[in-house]
Amino acid sequence: MSDYNRESGVRVTRDVEEFKPLGDSVLTIGRFDGVHRGHVDLVRAVIRAADVDHIESSIVVVLWPPPEWILRPSESRALLTTLEDRLNLLSELGVSDVVVLPFDKELSEQEPEEFIRFLKARFLMRKFVTGPNAAIGRNRSGTTSTLARIAERVGFDHVTVPPRGMTGEISSSRARQAFEDGDIVSVKNILGRLHSLEGPVVHGEARGRCLGFPTANLELPEWMVLPLDGVYAASAVIQGEGLVYRALVSVGTRPTFGSGDRMFEVNLIDFDREIYGRRLRVFLQKRIRGQESFEDTEELVAAMRGDEQFVRSMQPVKESDLVPFAFR
Repeated sequence: MSDYNRESGVRVTRDVEEFKPLGDSVLTIGRFDGVHRGHVDLVRAVIRAADVDHIESSIVVVLWPPPEWILRPSESRALLTTLEDRLNLLSELGVSDVVVLPFDKELSEQEPEEFIRFLKARFLMRKFVTGPNAAIGRNRSGTTSTLARIAERVGFDHVTVPPRGMTGEISSSRARQAFEDGDIVSVKNILGRLHSLEGPVVHGEARGRCLGFPTANLELPEWMVLPLDGVYAASAVIQGEGLVYRALVSVGTRPTFGSGDRMFEVNLIDFDREIYGRRLRVFLQKRIRGQESFEDTEELVAAMRGDEQFVRSMQPVKESDLVPFAFR
């Protein structure tokens, strides 16, 4: 089924079998984890190519689940973004279509030319846009030089977009590593925006409320990349509301109270409503300090008050840093 992103007017199709082409297309394909600045350059190149040659459709095809989950499940790494976040972020860039292509073992075994012929037939592809490190088809054997030869045989134009910055400087893997290291500034530089995580608020042990700092415990996918344990300044938005709240985020096992499960806890400053079951999106802005084990709760509360004052002293977050998620 296809639906339209109301804000952007983009057609989003979550199953390629239900996609109906509206005319010839310029197309790119990938995993798009994080939808970083390099991905944005790639998508904008698709839009430009369609405009210059008066081609009806500009299409981004998203592989899901990620190929590594199918091909190397024991080595699968955590991810920055859910499928829905990828679709929302890509929709905001102005293409005509974003389409999900289910990735499975059968698809992985297609030779590059077979896969390209599928794309050409399914999407009426006239131009195929890739980055310089493209690797299409079985064993990732469809490199840029291979694609150039296939383009001549199959009948389409292949366009290669140069990398942004130094090779490897802007990449999903680099963004994931920076996030795991707690380097929020580098993550923003790579993505071109504040990174955010979203999930439902679930019941916890209510320790924060007893200390005067009630927290919303966020339930996140097991495969989601979390930042380095510590305390972070953040902004947060409750789904369906138009307000942005200053927030403190604690990531870790709460060593002051003994070891436990790793938690992602959010204290919304100047907020006193219960929001269990509501979805909360949190935009991390800065790492304040590492996780610490305090001698007693009084020492912990004093540190938390200092963290709160730090957040209050920060400049309010810009709405432009929160789109496209903030007010949905």
